[in-house]
Amino acid sequence: MIDYTALDLMVDETFKKLSPPLSPDEYKLLEDELLSEGCREPIRTWNNIIIDGHARYEICLRHGLRFETQSMQLRNINDVIAWICINNLSRRNITEATRRYLIGKRYESEKIAGALHGGGENLPVSGNAAAPANWGQSATTGFVTRTSKKIGNEYQVSHSTVEKYGVYSRAIDVLAKANQDVVPQILSGQIKVSYENVIELAKLPSLELAHISRQLIQNDRVLVGYANRRRNLENRRRKTKQARSSKVSVKDMPTFDPDAEISSLSLTIPSWISSLERTQETANIALVSEKARDRLSAMLDDLEKAAGHLLDILR
Repeated sequence: MIDYTALDLMVDETFKKLSPPLSPDEYKLLEDELLSEGCREPIRTWNNIIIDGHARYEICLRHGLRFETQSMQLRNINDVIAWICINNLSRRNITEATRRYLIGKRYESEKIAGALHGGGENLPVSGNAAAPANWGQSATTGFVTRTSKKIGNEYQVSHSTVEKYGVYSRAIDVLAKANQDVVPQILSGQIKVSYENVIELAKLPSLELAHISRQLIQNDRVLVGYANRRRNLENRRRKTKQARSSKVSVKDMPTFDPDAEISSLSLTIPSWISSLERTQETANIALVSEKARDRLSAMLDDLEKAAGHLLDILR
């Protein structure tokens, strides 16, 4: 341990953003605690960069409080990212979106670390870190599947869910590049965007993604949804397209396609099935409120009736 009063530890924004920010009330509570009891928990670092304790560091510097640091012996940046994810996943107050992101981010980082180091060796972790035993082990051959199974066992989800969370974490990182302010609001639950829509958002051209991100942030409601923003954008596009098509001569009009609507629906249904399967796999039905159950049951009944009616017409 090294004793500091106000030393120039470095802050890396990539590492800092992996830790869910404290709410104003939580920050004030921590500040009061540090002022009354001092900083009793060390600020953990890697190569003099803070990887745990950013808020404690800020408060200690502002008030001139003494603190200690603990240097974590990690091999590279991928090991550091995985360690930060594990540490933050042990927090009880994280949202489901944050949990999904951190599991996926850990998986992606451990995949890279396993490929670089050939797997099979433990990460050297000093002190009382939150990392479980053998957390960095992966064999070079088949290490990807073993990594997802290992992480899945730790967090009680399937290995395929861990791999889906990896895709989710990459999509979230794409969103962060387009608009760094939108991601914290998605992960905190202020902006509601489903797993599927996060993936779809990440596929958009950068300009369109930046535009939708700004719309989500600027919405006046406390909780806003991606679907409405996307629908509004599509409506504007449709009106623009209709205005342009009205100027096109009959000979330039596209050929009528009688299969268009059916083909479009056929492409949409797999995403519904995926959502249903994901809900069965990840939701704890025993804890779901009766109101939420009744609402979903009613919607599923309506879907079943609508699907049955269309099937009768098709047949």
